[in-house]
Amino acid sequence: MSVRRGYGDEIWRLAREGDSASLHKAADLLLEDTTDLSYDGHRARAFALAVEGKGDDGLAQLNEGWTEEWPFPAMYATDVGRVRYLAREEDKALSALLLAVRGAQRVDSGVPELAAECVRRRPRLLWRALRVMLAGGTTLQRLRHAGTVFRARF
Repeated sequence: MSVRRGYGDEIWRLAREGDSASLHKAADLLLEDTTDLSYDGHRARAFALAVEGKGDDGLAQLNEGWTEEWPFPAMYATDVGRVRYLAREEDKALSALLLAVRGAQRVDSGVPELAAECVRRRPRLLWRALRVMLAGGTTLQRLRHAGTVFRARF
């Protein structure tokens, strides 16, 4: 597992738990690190701000960490979706996820999980989330991801 992926998973776990204090601490540590972990630091800070109800500030923080080299646009769009989800803006989260998957040959497994969480929180978004899941990935992925989102509704 890469360093980026490992930190990313832990940062997302803290965000889903709503632990903004730990996210701020992680951001401080990652931004102080001499290796190239600045995006992860900005990402942690963005998630903390979103958990605190400051979604726009979170997006600004996420944008501050984005460079031409990292993350790739689809990953960045997924993180925008996560910030929107944490800020309780599920409809905007799905819009960001659509950008992450549209036309992609393969879709990261975090995308359907997040779309399903949006549907659990706001069941009326089911059809929109299904359209997002059918917008990219292999045929098998599209079917699996649509099934994940559909099951979240019931």
